[in-house]
Amino acid sequence: MRRLFPLCLGLALLGAPPARLDAPKGTLVIVGGGGFPDDVREAFLQACGGPGAVIGIIPSASSEPAARLAEWKADLAKAHITLVPLDIRRRAQSDDPALLKAASRCTGFWFSGGDQSRIGDWIVGTRLHDVLRQRYAEGAAVGGTSAGAAIMSQTMLTGEDRQGKETLADLAPGAYRTRPGMGFLPSHCVVDQHFLRRNRQNRLFSILLDHPGALGLGIDEATALVVKDGQARVLGERAVMVFDGQGMASQVPGTFRDLRLHLLRKGQGIDLATRALLP
Repeated sequence: MRRLFPLCLGLALLGAPPARLDAPKGTLVIVGGGGFPDDVREAFLQACGGPGAVIGIIPSASSEPAARLAEWKADLAKAHITLVPLDIRRRAQSDDPALLKAASRCTGFWFSGGDQSRIGDWIVGTRLHDVLRQRYAEGAAVGGTSAGAAIMSQTMLTGEDRQGKETLADLAPGAYRTRPGMGFLPSHCVVDQHFLRRNRQNRLFSILLDHPGALGLGIDEATALVVKDGQARVLGERAVMVFDGQGMASQVPGTFRDLRLHLLRKGQGIDLATRALLP
């Protein structure tokens, strides 16, 4: 049975001292799901090293991991890139020495879509988690789509409300469940995916009601945020909505004012540390 983490645990991470990734040399390619445009795919493969790269595919979130691996095997073979299957189906696998050795040689990693809580159950807090963060710090690329985007945050939205249902009806403090994610992004960032297509604004509004200083990144379908050296730029077909809670104020519980919103499209971006828009 899937373990559910208390809402307060995940939300508290936004204000907790992060497990730091000091100036990581790698690249994040965070896709909102619903399509994988050619420019986004090329950006990921090049960030991994292009021909000769070694990419670990992690289909653990998917209910059809074999199909996800087969899709990637065909694509990577055409690009002269080696695929390393990292199909974690139980937590003990994430501490297996042979699997850790295989992961340590990868120049990039990809998290498939599905249920992000499987990543939380089977990978977060394991030795594999440590290896992935270390490889990212050393220069490896990390990409993911849909659930594979949600896991990028230190605080990860599970996709469920406080009753454990998949609904977007609420807009209130504590309305949506969170749990620890992989933490590749700075600790004040929270990712949501399929964002504009599925009208998920309530989720990031609600997170900001609990943590006014957070930086919410709502990535739409067939769209990606590519993060390098702390700067995030948009690629793909649609848009990214940025909720900048720095400077937010609240006089009445459950309300806020002075929230900054940005709608960014291809080529536009934001510095995740300073929150300044990029030229």
